[in-house]
Amino acid sequence: MKRLACVLLLLFLILALAPSAQAEDVPGAPLNLQAERDGTRIYISWEPPEGNVSVLRYNVYRGTEANNLEFYDSLDGNYTAGYDMEVVRDQRYYYAVSANTTAGEGAMGEVVIVDVPSNDYPVMVMTIIITIATITLVFAYWKGRGSGPSP
Repeated sequence: MKRLACVLLLLFLILALAPSAQAEDVPGAPLNLQAERDGTRIYISWEPPEGNVSVLRYNVYRGTEANNLEFYDSLDGNYTAGYDMEVVRDQRYYYAVSANTTAGEGAMGEVVIVDVPSNDYPVMVMTIIITIATITLVFAYWKGRGSGPSP
């Protein structure tokens, strides 16, 4: 019986002194969020949160008002960038990202803003090109008429 008591006491001491597995903390916010227009889509990138955390997924939030962001997409924790392919012209978008671990979802990071230009831009460029071409043709026609008959 004394042996059993000694073994149990030793086992208790070993377990008490052994480092216990700590539960993972909720992650901090992802860092250095950047978003920029890339043609007809918006490219979003960020860095993982500080600390030694294993991010399972990143949640991307989007809105047309800074204080009204809604869940937009979720990306695997191995990726720190993505595209928003569902943008509307002449609209301002706000983005934020949060990280998810086994302990749960962390706080959203900083909010970034991206303006998508209106459809007027291509029309304006085409108007300038057509105007220059018309002036060139009128000038060439006028210059050709004043030089006399052609051979």
